[in-house]
Amino acid sequence: MLKKAWASLLAVIFILTIAPMNTSANEAFLDALEEDLKATHYDYKEGTAEIIKEETLRHSNGNEVIAAVVELDTIRDGIFITRKTEYHYFDATDNKILTSADLVEVEGASEFADANIDMLGQQIVYWLPVLVLLLMIAIPALILFLVVPRFYSTSSYMNAVYEKNDNPR
Repeated sequence: MLKKAWASLLAVIFILTIAPMNTSANEAFLDALEEDLKATHYDYKEGTAEIIKEETLRHSNGNEVIAAVVELDTIRDGIFITRKTEYHYFDATDNKILTSADLVEVEGASEFADANIDMLGQQIVYWLPVLVLLLMIAIPALILFLVVPRFYSTSSYMNAVYEKNDNPR
C-alpha cells in the first residue's frame, strides 16, 4: 500500500515537472498567434484560437519551428460565425510567426501541409442567423394575431349600419 502511494506521488511530481515545459512553448505560440490573427483577420474573435495538431520541424539555420493546425472563429456583423482551420508556423527560437515566404527554408513544412490537408476548411455556424430570421418572422406574426384583434375593430362597429341599411356582406 505504501509503495503504491509512493509511486503515485512520484508520478504526479513527474507529470507536474514536465507539463510546464510544453505549455510555455504553446503559450508563447498562442500569444504570438493571437497578435498575428488580429492583424491578418479583421473579424477574428479573440481567444478562440486552438491548436488541433502540432509538429516540431527544423529551420535551415537550426531554429526550432512548430508547425500547427489551428482552429479559430471569425464573426461578421455580430451574427455570422465561421469556424476556420488553418496552418500556422511558429519559430520557437525567435518567438515569431513565420510567413509563407519563410517556409521555403523549413525542412518538412510541405510534408506537414500535405499530410494534414484534409483537416483544413471552414464551417459556417447557422444557428444564430436562423434564430434572428425566425424572430423577424415570429414577432410581427404575434403582433398581428394577438395584439391587433384587441384594438378597435371596424367590422364590429359597422355591423349595426350594415344591418340597418340591409347591405349584403
